[in-house]
Amino acid sequence: MNTHPLSRRQFIRAAGVTIALPWLETLARATGPAAAQRFVCVANPFGMIQDAFFPTGEGLNAALPGNLASFEALRGKFTVFSNIDHGNNGGHGGTHMFLSGVKSSEASSMPDGNISLDQFLARQVAGQTRFPVLNTAAGPVGGGGVELCWTRTGVMVPPVQQVSRVFRMLFVDDPAELSAALGVDYEQQGSILDAVNGQARGMSRRVSGRDREKLDQYFTAIREVEKSLEQEKAWLSRPRPKVDAKEPKDGTVSQQLPILFDLVALALQTDSTRVATIEVPGSFDTSAMGIEEKGYHGYSHHGKDPVLMEGMRKVERYQMVHLAKFLTKLQDLGLLDSTQVLFGSGMGDGSAHTNKNLPVLLAGGGYKHRTHVILPDAAEKRVPLCNLYLSMAQRFGAEAGTFGKSKGTFGELS
Repeated sequence: MNTHPLSRRQFIRAAGVTIALPWLETLARATGPAAAQRFVCVANPFGMIQDAFFPTGEGLNAALPGNLASFEALRGKFTVFSNIDHGNNGGHGGTHMFLSGVKSSEASSMPDGNISLDQFLARQVAGQTRFPVLNTAAGPVGGGGVELCWTRTGVMVPPVQQVSRVFRMLFVDDPAELSAALGVDYEQQGSILDAVNGQARGMSRRVSGRDREKLDQYFTAIREVEKSLEQEKAWLSRPRPKVDAKEPKDGTVSQQLPILFDLVALALQTDSTRVATIEVPGSFDTSAMGIEEKGYHGYSHHGKDPVLMEGMRKVERYQMVHLAKFLTKLQDLGLLDSTQVLFGSGMGDGSAHTNKNLPVLLAGGGYKHRTHVILPDAAEKRVPLCNLYLSMAQRFGAEAGTFGKSKGTFGELS
């Protein structure tokens, strides 16, 4: 037997590839993933009552409204923007373009279709984490759902809707027989892709120039699917991180929302993903707010009735309190400055069904935050929300010159 020290060292290194260490918080803080860029979007379908969301005055010391009282300790770590939107209308129909800036009907004319920001960023880090993107919702999506996430080809990405399922995806290993079956599935899908790819390439020599362009687009899609399959297959044999938490029980939307925030924080902390979304469903119950159970959608149609408006404020405040706790947790973990957290809605005012002046809050990410930025209100000077998204994508590491209908970058926080 060769007992040369170099051979032993090589053997140990080789063994280290297949022997998984447990997830260690200290190690995670000291290694590369801690410095990686991350993105989280939290969105609701009905907007916010303006006087409860937008600060009074401008700049770092702007006075916070009642629903942002829990953000006082985070001053300097977040910014609310006034007069920013996508320049669209359509009420509930316009909410679905919140994270893309592009209507589904316009997608075919755009270079990247109506891809949402989460999916766009996930392409930048594909293969680096088990889940390139983690799309979730705090319980059943209904009653005017967000429909937040879209692929480049215009397909809506459904969120994982129960906290128990999110937990199992992140932290419970698949049984050995399931992993083996998935491996076979990946092999079969790869063989099918090889076959159709070969047939298409044979056709490309006999078709017109216009059809050849369509085939080129097809080849690009095939390559993306092949790459995705290889990345997913590579994670089959790697154990999931072990965390000091038990599988949560599913409950009402209001019960699941704080749990979901905790799970997304754990997902970022363990580097299971670097891109995540949380949808607050229209089916959000109001039982935890101590108000009459009229439903989130019912309160959103307040018509400026004082009683209904007060109920709506309580529903919104509940969301913001738990968002502030999430940001504080990321700060305590040392992750907030490397995580861009976007909160907002494609609806500005749920009662008036307007898509103007969207409630948009950006936290973390290492920006020079100013609490409240008031952008130009005049139509010819309005700043597209996609300008902010483009700057966020560039900070994340994307080499992008445009996003959605952007007209430039966003320099107000630099």
